[in-house]
Amino acid sequence: MDCEPFRDALSARLDDELDPAGLERLEAHLAICARCRDHEAALDQLHRRVRLRAAEPVPDLSRRIVARAHPPQPGRGEWVRWALLAVALTQLVLALPALLLGDDAGATIHTARHLGSLAAAVAVGLAYAAWRPVRAFGLLPVAAAVAGCTLITAVIDVANGNARALGESTHLLNLVGLFLLWRLAGSPRPGHQRARRHVAPRVRHSW
Repeated sequence: MDCEPFRDALSARLDDELDPAGLERLEAHLAICARCRDHEAALDQLHRRVRLRAAEPVPDLSRRIVARAHPPQPGRGEWVRWALLAVALTQLVLALPALLLGDDAGATIHTARHLGSLAAAVAVGLAYAAWRPVRAFGLLPVAAAVAGCTLITAVIDVANGNARALGESTHLLNLVGLFLLWRLAGSPRPGHQRARRHVAPRVRHSW
């Protein structure tokens, strides 16, 4: 029996090029031809080896990835979270007169309410970080900007006689809140533990 046409049909079947009639004839031939069945098994194995190959080794980057993600570190007894919540609630209480009554050291009602809204927003952000420490790192830039700007302007106003030091002391809460937020975010430092970019190799296909 000439098996060559059926072996060509096996190759055609692997490439989905065999019509139903040809597939039926091939199955009937395989049922009675042991040599073609062996050829089929060898062809399937070779076809798989050509199409796929083992993935290349990938280095274990789990430690560096976790470090780069800035996991929350509230500290022993989670005192950082409770301290941050206390600062947030204090800031919120101090913001209420300006926010609700428009009363803020002689500023116009409209300006006072804007300032109260900003202070309340910062307080809510700190309280949220205390509740969800994993969000602390994302809030750091906003808290740092608010604390830095209020500190600089307070120093300038006190130096120029436009404000009293005692009245500006409430801005220290912003610095305390920033410090606690920084601790909660894992005490990140600029440029510390920079992770190199790695691209995991994928399984290569020949098609």
